[in-house]
Amino acid sequence: MSHQLFSRRSVRRVVVAAALATASVSTLAVPIAGPLAAHAAPASVGSTQGRARQADAVADQAAQALSLAQRYQETGDAAALASFEQLLDLMAVTIAGRVALDPAEMQRAWSEADLEHQTALAAALSQLGVAYRRNTSKPGVGFDCSGLTSYAWAQAGFDLARQSTAQIRAAAPRDLETAMAGDLVQYPGHVMMYLGVDRAVVHAVMPGRPVEVDVVKARRNLKFGDPTG
Repeated sequence: MSHQLFSRRSVRRVVVAAALATASVSTLAVPIAGPLAAHAAPASVGSTQGRARQADAVADQAAQALSLAQRYQETGDAAALASFEQLLDLMAVTIAGRVALDPAEMQRAWSEADLEHQTALAAALSQLGVAYRRNTSKPGVGFDCSGLTSYAWAQAGFDLARQSTAQIRAAAPRDLETAMAGDLVQYPGHVMMYLGVDRAVVHAVMPGRPVEVDVVKARRNLKFGDPTG
């Protein structure tokens, strides 16, 4: 898989945020039609039989987005890339609402990330609602913290160590000002993926809580790292 960085549009259609910021997840539609519909994967893409997760519309959209990103990387299909970007915009609005952050700011952060980071982020979000399971990294079945990050980055073509401290040590150091959406975020004993705004993350945090988006408390001393170097 190519590791070339892809430039993104620095300014997105903020009107999408205005129209969708108040939409519930259950009513959010994915506007893929015509020829693009053939590129969109079914909602269960990337899952196993008997998907062990809570229903989550964003996870289904993210699974579609992941399939589109991989199609583009394999074939160079520009229509697949355009549809992938459209889905990122939609998901950014909904995720920003869940963590009480500015949807336009989250759209901007995701659009400015390179394709590898966007792909890893889509992979992580495709597992929203999946149960926490220790020493597990199985899509649709269960994850612990490093299991989720290693799975997500594997979809972008990178092999990460299966331990939180090892992952952050191997990544190129970043900070809150330079980190990109999709980068690793770590504090002792736990690793997450950055959503690109404030201290928002997607992670598998503990037993009893599925893969979720959250904002890490300010008292945590966080390390940021870019797996792509």
